[in-house]
Amino acid sequence: MRIIVISHERQLTQQLKQALKNLPYKVDFLVMPHGGYRQRFLVRQGQKLQSISIENICYFYSEDRFIFFRTRENQKFLVDYRIEQLEKMLDPAIFFRVNRAFLISIHAIDQVYPYYGNRLKLQAVLSTPKEIIVSRDRVPDFRTWMGE
Repeated sequence: MRIIVISHERQLTQQLKQALKNLPYKVDFLVMPHGGYRQRFLVRQGQKLQSISIENICYFYSEDRFIFFRTRENQKFLVDYRIEQLEKMLDPAIFFRVNRAFLISIHAIDQVYPYYGNRLKLQAVLSTPKEIIVSRDRVPDFRTWMGE
């Protein structure tokens, strides 16, 4: 189980960890600043850890039940979160979930094309492992997000 705590109160967070310590299953905590969104991800790169800023991430995507992201330098990293969790952690002014498999940064969208079935097809500034199609039910929200 993963618990996301949004607070400046370190003491309250510690008390919560202490209270849940004796549960029969593992509980992971992610502490985020109050009112803020995730700013960085700590990822493995070989034998070392690297901190990647949100501004450097173009998109998150699922592939074979794993979640990855690509940076502006076209580096691929694995993250230990589901798309639903990432959607809540990231600033909705910058990232939009276009379908079940993709969360894309507004800075990574190069072109938007009409696609059959009243959907949209996105072309990212980087190549993607599969086409990015905005799902039919997300098209109105996507258009609003893009500034229409």
